[in-house]
Amino acid sequence: MKPKKYSKKRHFSSVSEPAFAYNANEPVTVFSVLGVEPLRVTEPLNRIHTFRTGFKKDVFDRLKVVTGLDNETLASALAVSSKTIQRTDVFDSVQSEKMYALAELYAVGIEYFGLEGFRRWMDRPLFSLGNIRPLDLIDVSEGIGLLKTEIMRLQHGVAV
Repeated sequence: MKPKKYSKKRHFSSVSEPAFAYNANEPVTVFSVLGVEPLRVTEPLNRIHTFRTGFKKDVFDRLKVVTGLDNETLASALAVSSKTIQRTDVFDSVQSEKMYALAELYAVGIEYFGLEGFRRWMDRPLFSLGNIRPLDLIDVSEGIGLLKTEIMRLQHGVAV
């Protein structure tokens, strides 16, 4: 019986850049989360125009990568079905506005907790919110506002 000869085969893998590269040294902003030009979202009238024009699918995909949420959860947050998400190329003004609000929340949260820390914070029930998971509040604008307020309280050391 002859010993087997092993040959070295070279396997090359392709590397793609992530849609969102978190760098702890740089501040996280809404436009870095969404991947849009700062001029489109910094001024209120520009934001209104941007929302009316609608965010494209790539903005949704980028938000999905940043949040780490699945299609079902994001679809629920945007008040649409996951099938609608799959078919949509340009989102309407209401959905675009909600994406912006989520991006704002995630920018504030990532800035304070870090990316993985904020994802964990969003997934565990909080005593200060009546033992509700923050993820269960992102489908309503009032819930997003409440979460931003909670993060601000933590930043300023306000105890519960």
